[in-house]
Amino acid sequence: MTRAAASGISLCVKCGSCKTQCPTGIEFAHEGMSARGRIVLLRKLSSGEVDPSDVLDDRIFSCLLCGACNSLCPLGISITDAIYEGRRKLGRRKKHWLFRLGMKYAFSNTARAFNILHMLDNAGLTGQLSRIKHFKALKELCGDIPKARLRSGATVFRVPNPVGRVALFTGCTVDFLYPSMGLALIHVLNSLDYEVILPKGEVCCGAPLLGAGLRNEATALAERNLNAFKRLQTEAVISLCPTCTHFISDEYMKLAGEGIDSAVDISRFLCDRPTTELHAGQDENRGSIIYHDPCHSINYLGIKEEPRSLLKTLGFSVIEPAERGCCGLGGTVRLMHGNISQSLLEKRIRAFGTENPETPEMIVTSCPNCVLQLSSGIKDRPVKHIIEIVAANMKRRT
Repeated sequence: MTRAAASGISLCVKCGSCKTQCPTGIEFAHEGMSARGRIVLLRKLSSGEVDPSDVLDDRIFSCLLCGACNSLCPLGISITDAIYEGRRKLGRRKKHWLFRLGMKYAFSNTARAFNILHMLDNAGLTGQLSRIKHFKALKELCGDIPKARLRSGATVFRVPNPVGRVALFTGCTVDFLYPSMGLALIHVLNSLDYEVILPKGEVCCGAPLLGAGLRNEATALAERNLNAFKRLQTEAVISLCPTCTHFISDEYMKLAGEGIDSAVDISRFLCDRPTTELHAGQDENRGSIIYHDPCHSINYLGIKEEPRSLLKTLGFSVIEPAERGCCGLGGTVRLMHGNISQSLLEKRIRAFGTENPETPEMIVTSCPNCVLQLSSGIKDRPVKHIIEIVAANMKRRT
């Protein structure tokens, strides 16, 4: 464990504040599955009181990295930083070598992995690969993979008399699984007279690799993205993924010594630039929706009111779920601990009240990964990204 992480968790006084909002600690009522329990285990690992083991491995790799614990610690300890370091050390165990190899290969060159996946699918081999635990979970999540990625087309989208110029950080999920979300974003920005560019050289933000304990590999991706984006003359770098936004602005400071300062979530960007195109007509009511807060939006970016304000401005009535909580994807948790992920997903579905026919017919969120996870369990109504709602309901200019 690095000196910084070790010194941070050594300050812990075991007050338990961090575990009051820990999704796995609440769901499973087990100290070892809570934020405080994990910190205690990591301190013992760092001091040599406990050795790496399968049980310790499960406790540390089942953390969702949602960030709820960090804001609750009265001493300002970054528990997620300690988890990252614990995973780096535990990831060296022999049991992880195949998983780490697959993660490193897939996320170090996502375009190549995407093409190979398509080749296997066309050859009818994906069914056989589904016998492998991690690939089966991936297939259950992704379903039918689009034939073309977002970045297979144009990279510059111009408008007459632009009011500004912005860059997109597409992220892996939008680029490869939900290119329609990216196109909706480009449409909205162009409609508001922004020139949009998709910079060449963008790679995965690195969050999946850091979450898998591959810090050096995540740092290499950070440096490549910094080189691709920091030379741009743009007003903002916009992402539809709060994980990507947090990572390229905040985590890059820790990995590479600098972040992309102009990185901004789409909800905040649009709310900071109010336009008539984003207002519903007089007395126009487009019905009600349930809004789901992504963990990284709430806990890292501090975004809560902006998406709700956008939806209300467009004429929607926003219904709050019975309780706020994590969708259960948790990066690699869905792949490594499917039972934990599924339990949290089912709890989220119950909070939406989707079995009640009087509930709103649509669930909206602002994270493509939440859309991916929620859609895998909710089949009776659509789950949409907020940019899709904005694109479909903003006023058209005459």
